[in-house]
Order: sequence, then structure tokens, then C-alpha cells
Amino acid sequence: MQPSRVSESAAPARRIGRSWRRAALRVLLGAALLASTAVAGLLLWIGASLPPLDGEERVAGPTAEVVLERDRHGRVTIRADSEADAALGIGYAHGQDRFFQMDLLRRVGAGTLAALIGPSGLPADEGARRHDLPGTARTALEQATKAERIILDAYAKGVNAGLASLRARPWEYILLRQRPEPWLPRDSYAVGLAMFRDLQDGRNRRERVLDAVSRALTPDVFKLLTTSPGPWEAPVEGEAGAWPQVRIAERGARRQDSEDQAHAVIQSASVHLDSAYVGSNAFAVAGSLTPHGRAILANDMHLGLQVPTTWYPIRILRAGERPLDAVGVSLPGAPALIVGSNGHIAWGLTNSYGDWLDHVVLEMDPDDEARYRTPDGWKRLRQRQERIEVAGGEPISFAITESIWGPVVAQDHLGRPLALRWVAQEPDALNLRLLELAEATSVEQALDLAPQIGVPAQNLIVAGADGSVGWTLMGRIPHRLGLNGPQPRSWADAATGWHGWLDAVPRIDPGERRRLWTANARVVDLAEQGLIGDGGYALGARARRIRDLLDARDQHDEHTLFRIQLDTKSELMALWYERLRALVETDPMLPERNRLLSLLEDWTGEAATHSVAYRLAHDWRTKVSRRLLYALGTAVPEFSDPLAMTQLPRTEVAVWAILNARPEWIPPGYRDWPEFERACLEQVLAAWGEPSQWASRTWGKRNTTAITHPLSQALPHWLGRAIDLPPREVPGDAYVPRVATPSFGASERLVVAPGAESEGILQLPGGPNAHPFAPMRLRDYDAWVAGVPVPLLPGPPAHRRRLVPADGP
Repeated sequence: MQPSRVSESAAPARRIGRSWRRAALRVLLGAALLASTAVAGLLLWIGASLPPLDGEERVAGPTAEVVLERDRHGRVTIRADSEADAALGIGYAHGQDRFFQMDLLRRVGAGTLAALIGPSGLPADEGARRHDLPGTARTALEQATKAERIILDAYAKGVNAGLASLRARPWEYILLRQRPEPWLPRDSYAVGLAMFRDLQDGRNRRERVLDAVSRALTPDVFKLLTTSPGPWEAPVEGEAGAWPQVRIAERGARRQDSEDQAHAVIQSASVHLDSAYVGSNAFAVAGSLTPHGRAILANDMHLGLQVPTTWYPIRILRAGERPLDAVGVSLPGAPALIVGSNGHIAWGLTNSYGDWLDHVVLEMDPDDEARYRTPDGWKRLRQRQERIEVAGGEPISFAITESIWGPVVAQDHLGRPLALRWVAQEPDALNLRLLELAEATSVEQALDLAPQIGVPAQNLIVAGADGSVGWTLMGRIPHRLGLNGPQPRSWADAATGWHGWLDAVPRIDPGERRRLWTANARVVDLAEQGLIGDGGYALGARARRIRDLLDARDQHDEHTLFRIQLDTKSELMALWYERLRALVETDPMLPERNRLLSLLEDWTGEAATHSVAYRLAHDWRTKVSRRLLYALGTAVPEFSDPLAMTQLPRTEVAVWAILNARPEWIPPGYRDWPEFERACLEQVLAAWGEPSQWASRTWGKRNTTAITHPLSQALPHWLGRAIDLPPREVPGDAYVPRVATPSFGASERLVVAPGAESEGILQLPGGPNAHPFAPMRLRDYDAWVAGVPVPLLPGPPAHRRRLVPADGP
């Protein structure tokens, strides 16, 4: 059979096609080989940045041998003969395991982040430079005592030795195509300033919002939004408040005499309704309530969660003339234990939310726009130039106008310049006296020391081996006069402003209470709270739940306190659930009403991962609160976004009181309050999708961890997933002891009785070394998710590295 002409003409084409495919296959195989070789090379390089854990190394600096022991989970014990050698050992461990994290922290505090990561670091750098935080760190170092300088120098030598021990620079620098810069003694102060920025709002937005609201809304509505004391509060000393009366006229909340024009525009923060006001827990019971007679401390500090975790677990065993056995968590970049136990005392912290920032109205000279009035006469505004280096871009230069009280940051509603005073601008507010807390041998000694320690002001709870407990504020507290109202004031009159530091701060001494608790809410009575100021302290629902659980038992041990840390029962959300259920049961116009009633049946009162009812109540509360606050915020002309109202920390009381009172005023667009509540529910359900999907909308699906590395979003998805922590559904919420949102929660959970550290518990949401190839990176995280207690003390050593003096034999 003769081939057709078509077949004859197609044969060369097929041969050409086969040749092209073979050539293309060779190219693809070659490219794949090159790519796989490149990936293999990158992985080998990344693997080379794992730290050596065994053997001996000669190091410049120590006066005697320093030993680092790591158990099989990576937790470190430092053995040294002196305080300086212990600091060197801590620095060495930090430099090996956490140098990139330390580098980010010092750059956030020093305003040099953009030089490492590019333009995305500019906003952080501008904030640090505006307050001249690098100048604060330099002056703090100049003021450091000789003993503090010795510790800082030893720590820096340890960090640099630990970094140099790696066969390749930390893997993050490989991806950024950067090289790490050596650690300097002043960098530890920059890390301290980074924590000021994390724990305090360097822009003082809350007071700007309060100022605008106080001038725009009627006095009754302003009082409603700032109710204090509130009904949810549970102070250790003093009383809670009552539910406020609601008076909102039908015309709305706006004052008739408020200005229509405003010079300042206040932006809303792009945060979840509750995220700015969830915080930490610390509580303790005296020895009269424990089986062994020692007081027991529980502390879970709540922070943003990322890879690596904020804290680094460490045990310090120091011999010599001043022996010490202390265990707890350290902050990479600093040579001190942040919280922990030393056999005599155990101490824990929560953010205090006092008033540590104030706007100052500058009274300008009408004849000279550069002069302003001070208690010492007229002074001229200063101009400071700043230059920020940017990786991969051109440097950015900008000018900052400064007064004696701080930088000029805005104008008030009358167009007058506003300067911003912040504790972080004060070198005296930054020191290394936290080191002395680990040396304290009694609760009283720790409480006496606390106000002299240079850290962001914290609630400090101390538990003693002798059974006593105490509370005070740790950190330097400004002596503020004439600044109780929400509106900025002129400080030109010497009677108004800051006048040094408080000599005597609020305090609860040993023997006064058998149970103590703090959860970022008010701790003491209103008179003493006035000394601290109101910097936006929390609603009090968590504190009340902790108090009630402590009161429910006459005997406690480590495990009963640990269970309180994991408690997820929400009394606040129970009110919203009952309201929602009543709405569904009584409103025949709701679509899929029977289906909704069925979904509400799994309610247990707990923020449990399996619960659809909890998520429905939570999402409805969020929608109702945001829409109601938005409606009130539209009456404030200075708000560019009415949701700036969510900057106020205790609006929960106002929202709930309004819903119960059902005043004549109704949010615009609704005929009555039932229609408003029903519309909010319908919007939630619309976001949930088709009714057939509602049963799958559990709380766990919404409350799934998203704990990521700072660089993962810039990487291919498959590689980013490899360095992030795997997503896990977690129980908990904002107003329960177990605070948990996808990227915010317990950065540690510590439970310990001093002198019984072997029974202590320390949970962390990640391992000591977050290197993607580190075999122990997930053990602590899995236990944290599951709520399984992890021993506080490191286990038997699996690795031992000896640091020998370089000039030794």
C-alpha cells in the first residue's frame, strides 16, 4: 500500500518534532538539574547555619570555663563561675540560636530596620528616629555603672562568639543577601527600647481619640464610653463599678456646639476589635493555700506570636562567691531573666497600661513662630536631620522638629503644635537592674527593687519560698501633675507636666493578701490608680474570671493554677449568647431559623474549637459592636474613619448598656433596635456562606494559628510553609484566661513555686532554636497547642559545649 502524500509530507515534521522534543527534554532536564543543584546547595548552606552543640571552643572574654548544656529538646543550662561569665554564656546561646531575631529587635529599637529588610522597614525606623531612641540608648550606655558595662561587654562577646561558631551565617541573611553585623553593648539597650515600642503605643493614639471624642460627643455619651470603674472590673484592692446609665437623645450623640471643621485627622487602627486589649495574666497564691507551704506563681505573657517565639528558655547555674540557680525565660538581645524562679522567689509580669505618654500643647510666640513658652522662659524649636539607609534603595532623609518635651508630632483642633512626651525618651528609664531581680532572696527585697528597674512599666507579682506574695509596679513611673483629663495641656506652667519619678509607687506587701491576680486591668483602688494613670487598661473580664477560679478552692498546687491558665469559659460571651438565642427564638422573620436554633445547641460557655454556637455568638458580637461604634464615631468630625472609636479599650460596657437600654437614638438606617440586631446577624450569616455550610463554621476553623516567620511571606509558598509553624486549631479567645487568636496569645506559660522548681511548668509556642532543620523545633509548640505541661527545668544534658578562655592553658 502506497503512503499518501499527506503521510509523506508529515514524516519529516514528525522527525523534526521528535528532535525538538528530545532537545527540549534535554534542556528541561539540564535546567531541572541546575535548579535541583541550586536548591541542594541552598539547603546545604542553610543546614550549615545550625549551631555546633558539642565540643570545646576557645573564646575571648571568660575568666574561667563556661559550659552550655542542652537537653534533648534544646533547652539550655549555663554553668559559670561569675556573673560576667554567665552573661557571656547566655550571649553565646542567643547568638547561636536567635541572632536574626536579636538583630530585628535592635534595629526596631535603633531605627535601622530598613537597612536590613528594605523599604518595608521605613515606618518602624521613622518612629524610632522621631523619638530619638538611638540617642536614648547611647545615653543609657554612658550612664551605665561599671558593673553593668562589664555585663554588657561580656554578653556582646558571647553573642559574637556564638554567631562565629556557625559554619554559615544564619539562614535568614542568606535569603536577604546580607551579612550580620557584630553585636555591640549598646544594642542590648536598643532591644529594651524595642520592647517599649511593643508594649506602649509610641503614637499615643488612644489619647488623641479621647480628646476628639470628649469635644465632639455629649458629656453623657463621653462618660458612657469611658466608664470607670466598670462593672467587669475585679481589682485586688477597691471595688468594681455599676452599669452606667444611657442617655442618648434621638438626634444622636453629637454635641450641638462641636466644631464642624477639625485640623487634626485621626486614623483608625487596622486591628481586630479586641486585639489591642488582650494582654497577659499573672496570679499567685500564698503558702497557706498550698500543700508544701511555698507560694506558687502562674504567669502567661500574651504577645504577638511569630517564628521564633519571643522568649528563650534558660537555666543559670552559677558557682563562685555568689552562687545562683535561676531558671525561666530570657529575651534574646538581653543578658537577664525576664521572668522565672531562683529558689527564693518567683516573679511574673503583665503589662501595666498606665499613662506613659502625654501630648503637650506648645504655646507659640505670636511674633516668632520658632519660639515656644516653657517654665524657664521662651525657647526655640530645634531641627534634627535624620538619614535612614534602605537596603536595595536610596537613603531617606527627613527633618524632625523638637521641643524640650519631645518631638512635634501633630496639631490640636485649634491648630496649635503638639509635642509628645514618652517615658522611652528618658535614658533613666532604661537600665540593667533587672539582673538584680534574679538575685533577690525575699518578696520584700524584690518589691523594693522594682521601681528602680529600667523596663517598660509592668505589673510585678512575686511569690516567695516562705509562702508570702506581693505586687507592685516594675519600671520607672513618671510623677505626673495636672494631667488627669483627656485633652492635651500646655506645660508652660510648671504646675502641669512631669516632675521626675515617683519615689513611692502603689504596692501590696506580703501578708496583705493570700491571692493576687493581674490581667492588664485595674489592680488597686481609684486613688492609687490615679498615680499610675489610665493608659487604656483592660476591661477586667479576664481578671474577674481568674479571681473567681482562685477563690473557688482553699488549696492550690501547680496543676490547678496551670488549669486556670488554660480556662476558656467566657462569662462575657455568655451574655451575648443569651441575647442572640433570644433574638433567634423570638424573631420569626429570620431565615433558616430552625437551623440556627440547632446550631446554638452546642453551647458550653467555653471557647472550644468544636463549637459553632461560640463562633456565631462571637462573630455577631463583633458585628454589632463595630456597627454601633461606627455609628457613634460618625459624630466625631476629626475621625477619618469612625472605627477609630475602637481605640478605646472599654467600649464593651457602653455597647452592652446601649443594647439593654435601647435609647431613642438608633444607628442610622434602622427602624428599631431589633431590626439592627437582626441585620447584624444576617450579615454574619451571609459571610458564612450557604446554610448548608454553617455547621462547619466551628470556632476552631476561625481560631487557627497563623504563626509565621517574618520572611516567610516573601518566599514561595512551599518554602514559606517549611519555616512557619504548622496551623493548629486552638481553644481560647480575648476575654478568657486562655487568650488565643491566630497570631496572638500566650508567649509562655510559667507555673512555679520557688524552691520546688522540679515541679514547675514552662510552656512555649516554639522551640529554643527555630531553624527549619532543628529537630526540636516543634516539640514545645505541639505541647503548647495541646495544653500539655512541660517541665520547667531542662532534662539531662544531651549536648555539652565548653567555652574555654582563649588565653588559658
